[in-house]
Formats: sequence, structure tokens, C-alpha cells
Amino acid sequence: MRMTKNREQVYKEIINSSVPLTAYEVGERLKNMSLTTVYRALEYLYQNGYLKRFSLDDYTYYYSSSVHRHFFRCVECGRLFPIDECHMNEYENYLSEQFKFKIQEHFVLFSGLCEECYKREA
Repeated sequence: MRMTKNREQVYKEIINSSVPLTAYEVGERLKNMSLTTVYRALEYLYQNGYLKRFSLDDYTYYYSSSVHRHFFRCVECGRLFPIDECHMNEYENYLSEQFKFKIQEHFVLFSGLCEECYKREA
């Protein structure tokens, strides 16, 4: 299979986003494309290594496989925030030595209250 125009449009939406997106969110941004086409494109992009994905609260989120990021999710408003810095090397080394794991990658998702929601609660 090849990279069609639709797949390319979906891919560009994902890689230009600082946070992972659901199929519905991609569909909202690409009004000219049916949600079925978005789902098919996302599956192709995932299966061929262009994207990574994770599931949370019955939703599947997609993000670029070429960028290493971590995320924070607000439990109140549901927004995702990118965390660009990674300080996991020491912990990976510990896990590898302690449990004899061969770690190939990691994914970190923190959750709590974002600044806006935290201020509203105070």
C-alpha cells in the first residue's frame, strides 16, 4: 500500500499537534474527510509505524512515532498537555539491572489537575 492523499492529511494533523489526538478530533479538523476514512488512515499509519497509540477512558489517542514525549492529562477537564523533557534514563537503567529487562521504549502519562482546574478548586 502507499501513502495516499487522505493518509498524508491525517498524518500531518497528528504530527502538527503537540498532544495526541483521537480519530474524532482528527475528523473535526479535517471536515472534508469522513470519519471512516480517518479511522482507516489512522490504522494504516499505526500498522506501518508512522504513529503510536494508547487507549484511555474508551478513547484511542494517536501521536507521532518520531517524537519522544510524555503527557499530562487533567482529570477534571480532560485536556492533554505535552511534557517534552524526559528524565527516565536513570529509572530505565535501574529496571534493566534489577529485573533484567531489555527496555526498548517507554510511555509516561501523568494525571492530576491542570493549573486552571486547580485554581478553580482552590
